[in-house]
Amino acid sequence: MPLTLREKIAHLYRRLGFGPTVAELDQGEIAGLDATIKLLIDYETAPSNFPVHPYEFIWNEKADQDAEPGSWRFRPWWGMAMVCTKRPLQEKLALFWHSHFAVSDSKVENGLMMLEYVQGLRKNANGKFVDLLKFASTTPAMMRYLDTERMLKGYPNENFAREVMELFTMGIGSYTEQDIKEVSRALTGWGMIDAFYELGETNTIRMKKLMEQGRPSAAFCYMDSMRDDSPKTILGVTKDFRGEEVLEFLAKRPETAQFISTKLWEFFAYPNPEPAVVERIAKVFQSSNGDIKQVMYAIVKAPEFWGDKCYLKQVKSPADYVIAITRQMGIGDSMLAFRGKDAKPEKMIPRVNVLDQMWYVTWRMEQMGLNLLYPPDVSGWKWGAPWATPAAMTQRMQFHGLMIWNDKGPWVGADNVLRQMKVTALPDAKAVTKRFCEVFDLHLKAETYAKLEAHFTAAGGPNCTANAGAWAGAMYHALRMMSAAPEMHLC
Repeated sequence: MPLTLREKIAHLYRRLGFGPTVAELDQGEIAGLDATIKLLIDYETAPSNFPVHPYEFIWNEKADQDAEPGSWRFRPWWGMAMVCTKRPLQEKLALFWHSHFAVSDSKVENGLMMLEYVQGLRKNANGKFVDLLKFASTTPAMMRYLDTERMLKGYPNENFAREVMELFTMGIGSYTEQDIKEVSRALTGWGMIDAFYELGETNTIRMKKLMEQGRPSAAFCYMDSMRDDSPKTILGVTKDFRGEEVLEFLAKRPETAQFISTKLWEFFAYPNPEPAVVERIAKVFQSSNGDIKQVMYAIVKAPEFWGDKCYLKQVKSPADYVIAITRQMGIGDSMLAFRGKDAKPEKMIPRVNVLDQMWYVTWRMEQMGLNLLYPPDVSGWKWGAPWATPAAMTQRMQFHGLMIWNDKGPWVGADNVLRQMKVTALPDAKAVTKRFCEVFDLHLKAETYAKLEAHFTAAGGPNCTANAGAWAGAMYHALRMMSAAPEMHLC
């Protein structure tokens, strides 16, 4: 059957974001499909972006406790961005690029470098691929991860040269070992300066100086005297390539258009796309000079994106699963309310109700296999079906939303959902079940739906929505039940 407008809006938010909220579905139905596509892809036009500065996460409560600018502080900040943002595709694309241009703090061991890397991915997420490639290649985190901190004439390191062709641009089989050697020579003269530890005796002092000076903690540098200026032959072209020229050259290759178009389609649609689909998307990639925004438009306008092979067929990643439930519980607005309107980068966010909760969200994702800032290797994560391992599914069944304390008790998430439930009349358990599925974007088989309705019947039907306390138990148990249903893990 053809999809309804509401079903299409929901599909967009599942694939281009982290699942829809009821409010987004309502707004999408009013605005229409084309306007919703534009809102998601041209996300710079969204009314507001995520306002929380990452430095708010590094300060400690006591004056004598030093600031902690490690990745364990910036990981929950990014999780909060995913939960709160009005620009879900920005965070979804940044997550894709984090896997594509994979960098792990397990080797970098520098939270500020990892932060600057993530910020760059978020900034350039739907821009030109060549700009993304240049940024990712020269950001200090990548340089440390793939050993280009010092690229000296006569001593080129081939690690990055191999990965930039195999994983970042053309794909395996599109180059030779000699091409790797030549690319590594073209990168000579590259270097990186890490000046953070020269800024003072403590992290608190250093961080305050970074804020005052408005600069990064580390930066790419170029040393002309260390460059190999002899001709290089790369993919059959001979000239005195410089590092930036090599990146531009690789970004424009037809193999790159095919490789990136395939990866984007597989991430946002389904695996193993038909050759005709790849050709169509790659043609847009090439004609737009690698404009990711135009590629995203081409993906969502493809009829295959709306077909049975795509709709509710992709296994949710841990981010799709955890962030969706968290957003649908209205936790984003609660987090921003707890943070307060007068927050500043030099002021710590509330620890109990913001830092700890967002740490929990990202920790749950980690337990399911998606550890932000720590991809498993240089090839990134494997998306789709590989998420559905027995161990990962066991972890998913242990996450059923957030219970956050305020002055009235641990009912913030339950209260948020209850307000959404009571937008419509709830005369019986059947109505409660229907609305619950709408709030949490559940598409259940008849057998599963019957079990959920039986649960709400046993919980008292509409009586379980009498107040947040009564609703909390019914809701959390229902989510626990649904976590065992295969349908809840598809998007």
